[in-house]
Parts: sequence; C-alpha cells; structure tokens
Amino acid sequence: MVRHLPAIAGLVIALSACSSEFPVAQPAAGQAASQDGGGMPGYAVRYHASELRPGDCLDPMPTSAVVTVVPCDRAHAAEYATTYILPEGAWPGADGLLRHIETGCGPRMRYVDARRDDVEASGLAPSEAEWPRNRTVYCLAVPREGGHLVGRVIK
Repeated sequence: MVRHLPAIAGLVIALSACSSEFPVAQPAAGQAASQDGGGMPGYAVRYHASELRPGDCLDPMPTSAVVTVVPCDRAHAAEYATTYILPEGAWPGADGLLRHIETGCGPRMRYVDARRDDVEASGLAPSEAEWPRNRTVYCLAVPREGGHLVGRVIK
C-alpha cells in the first residue's frame, strides 16, 4: 500500500536538476562516505537519485532529484529499493502517479521479512514538465506510521 502523503507534489521531481557539484562515486549500499565537502555532517553524502543503489538510506525525505544518503544504522526517512519505468501515454497526474507507485514499485520491493509490516512503498517520480521524456520512478520504502526508520528494510 502507498501512503497518500499530503505533500505528494514534493515527491514529484524534475530529474534535470542534476548538478555537477554532487559526487558521482557511490558508497556501498547502506554506507556513506565520511564527508561530502558541502558542510554536511560527516556521515551524510549527497547524490543525484540516479546514482542510488538498493539499500541506500535517505534523510531527509527527498523533495528533488538530489538526495542525501546516510548510514542505515541512524534514523532515516526512507530506503531506496529499485526503479520503475512508468508506462508510455499521457501524463498520469498526481493521483495516477500514486497508483503507479503502488502497482509498479510495490511488487518490486524486496523487504527484509521481519520489517515488512513496518514499511510501505513510496517514490520519487518525474514532474509533468519532464513527461514523457523521463518516466523513471525511484521506489522508496518509508515508515508505514510516519517518523523514521532505523536499520535496513530492503534486502
């Protein structure tokens, strides 16, 4: 089930926001480099969403294509699972995106069995301005009851 977040517009992103100021190298899944050089805490590194690997933990919840990867043993807002390519056709709108995240991301999420009931699918999706050139959704596991996760929830 996809949590219907009131701020869904904040999850709809334009992927052209990629900036060369963010590193391209990716830490191992669930691990972050010691410093990003941008004044962030030593345990957080910023990346473009296209650089994520399954199991990367994110905090805060991304509102653009630039995400902050943190160690999974610290409180985090979401964990990246996989991508899903939206079907061709007309722009689905916000409600359509939610349905696509549920039907497209949900079945592709490989949850840690013991954590399955703690989380649900969410996602970062392209904006209407990016449509139809970009149809990639970044599927995220988020806490079912809000708040933060601690530890890995994606296999």
